[in-house]
Amino acid sequence: MELKFGARLAVLAAALCVVAALPAAAAEDCKDTVVAEGKPATLRDLGAYPNSLLAWRSAVKEKFGGEYNSWRYAKDAKVDCTEKDGQWTCVRTAKPCLDLLNRTIGGAKEVIAPKRDCQADSLSSYGAAKKDKKDALEEATIGWEIDVRKKHGKDYAVWKNAKETDIDCHDVKAGLQCIAVGTACKPL
Repeated sequence: MELKFGARLAVLAAALCVVAALPAAAAEDCKDTVVAEGKPATLRDLGAYPNSLLAWRSAVKEKFGGEYNSWRYAKDAKVDCTEKDGQWTCVRTAKPCLDLLNRTIGGAKEVIAPKRDCQADSLSSYGAAKKDKKDALEEATIGWEIDVRKKHGKDYAVWKNAKETDIDCHDVKAGLQCIAVGTACKPL
């Protein structure tokens, strides 16, 4: 009985430490603005737009590291798309900021995280456009899981097991459409 009480007390103490650290850890850590142009494509929404996300994430990762390359945490983010001679090009501009996980626990995740069986490259997938943001986000992650299953097998095809994930949504004629980007990993 004392062992169970001790274990509960340890869990409670750890939770309190995390909660106490949140305000300090939540402070934003942003870098200088990064501008990246994606590869031209004949389709704006299904070609040039995701190409610019991949280009921006790659440029940020190369310059500041993977912990800064999440578009959803970027500040002053904007995407400009232009069409010339039937080809669309999108340019993303934003200040990359440290993602929430790294702000909360810092480098500790590198020390305590077990080695994972992950693919070498990230994969991106669109979901169907939806009127509701929650539904659009779900469609994107389901699309990602389907594409990963086709490419790497069912063991890798679970969004919550992926690393370096990011989701970006934008307005289209049919509502809101999201693109999910992540590196597929097997469960721990």
